[in-house]
Amino acid sequence: MNIADEPDARVNLTIGVLGPTVVRHDDRAVTVGGPAPRTLLCRLVIANGRFVSIDALVDCLWPHDPPPSARITAQGYLSVLRRALEPDRLPRQPGRVLTRDGAGYALRMGLTTLDADRFGTAVAQAGGLLVDGDARSALVRFDEALALWRGPAYADCADHEFAIAESQRLQELRTSAVEHRLAALIELGAHETAAAELQAFLAEHPLRERGWALLVRALYRAGRQGDALAALRNARNRLMDELGVEPGPELAGLHHDILGQALTPAPAPSVDRGGPAGSSSNLPHSISTMVGRAGERQAVSDLLSRHRLVTLTGAGGMGKTRLALAVAGARKDADGPWFVELAGLHEPAVLAGRLCAALQITGSGGIDTLIAALRSRTMLVVLDNCEHLAGAVGALVTALLTACPNVRVLTTSRQALRVDGEHLFEVPPLSSGVEGEAVTLFIARAAAVLSGWSPGAHERRLIARLCAALDGMPLAIEFAAAQCRALSPRQILDRLDDRFALLGGERTSSRHTTLLGLMDSWYELLSDAERESLQALAVFEGGFALSAATAVTGRSDTLVDLTSLVEKSLVTVAAVVNGDDRRFVMLETIRQYALRRTPVSRRDALGGRHTAWVRELADTAGDELRGPDSATWMRLLHLESDNVRAAMRRASAAGDTAAVLQIAGGLYWFWYRQGGVDDGLHYLEPALRQADTRIHEHALVARAAIGLALLRYVSGARGQVAEALAVAGRHGAATEDLGVRAQVLATIAYFEAADGGAQAAVQHAAEALALARSVGQHATAAEALMCLGEAQRRSGLAVQAQATLAAALHDADRCGHGWATVSVLWLMSKIELSLDRPGPATVLIRRMLEEAHRHADTTGWLVSVAMYAHLIARAGRAEDAAELLGTVRSLGDRVGFQAEAMDAELAGYLAEIPSGSPPDRLAAAEARGRDRSVEQTMAWLRSAPPFGDQRLEGVLFAAGASNVTVPERTPPRAAGHR
Repeated sequence: MNIADEPDARVNLTIGVLGPTVVRHDDRAVTVGGPAPRTLLCRLVIANGRFVSIDALVDCLWPHDPPPSARITAQGYLSVLRRALEPDRLPRQPGRVLTRDGAGYALRMGLTTLDADRFGTAVAQAGGLLVDGDARSALVRFDEALALWRGPAYADCADHEFAIAESQRLQELRTSAVEHRLAALIELGAHETAAAELQAFLAEHPLRERGWALLVRALYRAGRQGDALAALRNARNRLMDELGVEPGPELAGLHHDILGQALTPAPAPSVDRGGPAGSSSNLPHSISTMVGRAGERQAVSDLLSRHRLVTLTGAGGMGKTRLALAVAGARKDADGPWFVELAGLHEPAVLAGRLCAALQITGSGGIDTLIAALRSRTMLVVLDNCEHLAGAVGALVTALLTACPNVRVLTTSRQALRVDGEHLFEVPPLSSGVEGEAVTLFIARAAAVLSGWSPGAHERRLIARLCAALDGMPLAIEFAAAQCRALSPRQILDRLDDRFALLGGERTSSRHTTLLGLMDSWYELLSDAERESLQALAVFEGGFALSAATAVTGRSDTLVDLTSLVEKSLVTVAAVVNGDDRRFVMLETIRQYALRRTPVSRRDALGGRHTAWVRELADTAGDELRGPDSATWMRLLHLESDNVRAAMRRASAAGDTAAVLQIAGGLYWFWYRQGGVDDGLHYLEPALRQADTRIHEHALVARAAIGLALLRYVSGARGQVAEALAVAGRHGAATEDLGVRAQVLATIAYFEAADGGAQAAVQHAAEALALARSVGQHATAAEALMCLGEAQRRSGLAVQAQATLAAALHDADRCGHGWATVSVLWLMSKIELSLDRPGPATVLIRRMLEEAHRHADTTGWLVSVAMYAHLIARAGRAEDAAELLGTVRSLGDRVGFQAEAMDAELAGYLAEIPSGSPPDRLAAAEARGRDRSVEQTMAWLRSAPPFGDQRLEGVLFAAGASNVTVPERTPPRAAGHR
């Protein structure tokens, strides 16, 4: 028995070639693969069940110069294709759809549905209806047929020799179908609509005599005899100029009939106005409840009350349709609301007809009919998924709203319609956090597949992280929740690197069957330039500025495509940086998809450009962080932290030790000052172990070693500082860069002083000072003076230390080296405390607080708050001190910094705080402090009454701007999870 005759042989497989090649299995989108498998599929479709030899298949992939492995490679592509066409096929089982014999391969077309065949059948049926005089039914059938087209036939391979003839045949059939459809419009009396559409049609097909004849008839029957005659003259001129022939009998006969008044204008179309009025609404009802979005619903409702055209924009899967339905369902319009789905419509010419059908309006299906039916109605029309027809929808909506004063339109689209009167509302992600809408939605949908499931606090925190990784996108969250039947939230979170394989969605509508299918649908709408830009921008993690995007794309016109991607909701404008510069962000799901669509070789090249950009950023930052603009650079680097991690991760994986050292050598000040110790140590320690003996760029290694020493110091790993200093010393002595050598000597001097080597510290600090001044490095000179003063302080030379530190403070202030200013003030306060002068020490610490705050120096600010806590404890305010200590510990935990672990003297100061009050009251005070933010703490400190001797205040106290930021500490990455 033939396999096609077996009872279970039916395969619900649809192949689409009227546009980019698509395959659907059981109404679910199937990923066919890259250009090669799609080309092979098209070749087999055109063969129409006949076997195609492997050599012929090779020729269609490599028509000129096939590689030696061409046959094997082609068979590999065929295996990919078979898996896509027959996903349930068992290994070694013969193919049912894609079959093979000794001669080659064939598709069993009887087991598939081809959109080209459906189109041909529908056109034939429509033509028959038109001949029988049923123009209205013919129009509907023509519209259904033309709606199957998504672009040029065999778009993936239309220029291949094997596809040219079939592609041209289908295009001719399509063109003829459009002509017949317009003839049906004329028969129905929609003469103006038909004339307008024919003029657009003839602009594209100026040599179609049938089209000219229809235009002449439409114009004449609309009462425009002069325009009809002008159209005849235009047709004759075009045919003579282009082809050198006179018009055929039909056009010549029309000319004779018009001049002889043999044609009579037809009556105006009758319009059944009972459609929208006869039914109150066609709004679909949701099966599941909507979670959250109360604020968005109110905001969109308010917009619709003030404006007649509102467009909901946002990335695919963000819930635009559901929000639009919720808003529409709450309205009380007399004649609505009405819902029109445009996702499957790809022919602008039938747009008005689609609206008429959805709104149950009978008539010709043109814009005239639509306006006539709605002119006196009060209603809301929801047009869903307009992005692929934005221009045509904009023109239709403009005509509709101009003529129908009580009609309002709410559209959903990934891009704006860009017409007058349009007001945009960008649908945001669901709110985050353990109690946010995203977590609530996940739990609600997971409970549907896990009856009675109620997650505990720990699971809710995991779900919050999972929803954040899914960008708060409702569709992705619903897909993830559906997996809870087999996987725990932790398992889902750990598998998000392959989110498109993970997040299938049998619980959703056919339009959104999988997350990958949704992504594919919008990707097909992008131009080649937009796709290339999207792929390039996907290399950024955590966002980017225009200058960075230009550097990575390597194109001066990056702004053009970036603007287009923003308009299409694929890139979001996130924030303003440095006063004027916009910052852009790509949702992680979109970013991962773009990377997936990027060829490996191009992905590597883009990664290299991104790393080069980060290296240049680090080089610039190394100087700027020690100057007057350090606060700006601290904020900027905080924003670029994800990009820095990505570049270091990439360089480390590739064994590019020099890149790791260059980035770390420029950014260690940032990590040191904001508390980002983990970022630096994770990559810097292994890189330096390799570089110490392998890399001979001594300045590069020395700078990185200084960074490692400081990061170990601030992390409390004092015992490992000496190892890093030894590396810095060796390479500092070998480099000819005197500025780097000065930095190395100054750093060594600081730690020598702390470890009891005062004499060596003085010598090295003095040498560093001389070198720094000789090359004009004022910031390093200020650091050297500070280290010299510290060595003197440790030697018990308080007076000399005060003078030296005062000079260091002067130099640091003059060159804007905020970190040095903060550090010098700290050392000066220690001298005052050693002299039992808490009043002047308090003045110094108050200025230290303000300077650290102004320069966005997080670790310096935490140290200054800890010092202030010690000082007010000495003044008898133990509970206030405990409250400040709670703030230090809470914010320190967030950035991975423990002040007392860094400095033994500071630890001693803080050890004195718990005395003087009952333990329970101190514990309560510390708990209060843990809830304080930086700004709340600063406000409290600024308003606190002065105490002690304030004689130095006029000299040293200087309030500054608000700049300290306390970022969340980045948690360790789980294995396999990004």
